[in-house]
Amino acid sequence: MDLLAYWRYDNYLRDLDTGAGFHFNSNQSRLHTSIHKGERLWLFTRVVNADQNEYRLLARLNVTAKTINAPSYKYGAYRAWGDTSNSRYFKVTDDSKQDVFELLRLIELEGASLKLKNRTSLAQACQTIRAVQPLGSKLLESFSEQLEDEPRAKAVPDEEKLERALYSIGSTQLDWILESSQIPYIESHKQRLRQSQERNRQLVQGLYKLYDGRCQVTGHDSPLLYGVPTAEAHHIVYRARGGEDVLENLVLLSPNLHRAIHAAEGHFDYNTLSFIFSNGRVEPLVLNKHLSKRF
Repeated sequence: MDLLAYWRYDNYLRDLDTGAGFHFNSNQSRLHTSIHKGERLWLFTRVVNADQNEYRLLARLNVTAKTINAPSYKYGAYRAWGDTSNSRYFKVTDDSKQDVFELLRLIELEGASLKLKNRTSLAQACQTIRAVQPLGSKLLESFSEQLEDEPRAKAVPDEEKLERALYSIGSTQLDWILESSQIPYIESHKQRLRQSQERNRQLVQGLYKLYDGRCQVTGHDSPLLYGVPTAEAHHIVYRARGGEDVLENLVLLSPNLHRAIHAAEGHFDYNTLSFIFSNGRVEPLVLNKHLSKRF
């Protein structure tokens, strides 16, 4: 069943400023138990317009995967991932025609219908993630057709190129990526990425030392077989989409598997310590000395 969740507007803006993640996080387990692959997660927020609380749709995520976050992740244990090709982030304006309050009062929200009496109670009622009946989803879809897409959502750099630039010596390639007119990162985030180059190299060197250059999923040992290291560091949550610059967000992978994860949007689950693919394939770590399960 489709779900409706409240997303703080400042968190939505931060998501755009650091690379739209096309995922949503919560400590509510129903983000996993009440929605399935192919269903939709609708995200909305409250904004103040002309001294009145109004409501805006922020995104529609077509769910492709559900994973558990790292133990230290502060925005909740549960994550739902949206298909980056078909999900939408909506452009938010001051136009009161975007106000979705009356529509949300009209549609049937599980356990919330009697609580939606005014504009304040709507936000309070939807702090709990709510299930949306099929008719309600159709109404939300119809309403969203009038909304523009937020162009910044998909204007992110190629993650593989960004990873290599972060690990390389010298900043020429990284500067070229970040200064592209198509990359809408705020300047402070660009500066953080530049400053993280040295730390990225140190983290990757630590991974190579920890695993002797072997792929953590396949165990492939190119230093032993060929005398040269070929494994590549991979950010579990992409740096291009707001992922953190910490060892807990890195694994060491063989080049072929690394490319497959990017191409197929494989997502890592910290409960099973596995990569999960949309076709159902699961690739668990066979070597692990630095990642911990959440539960």
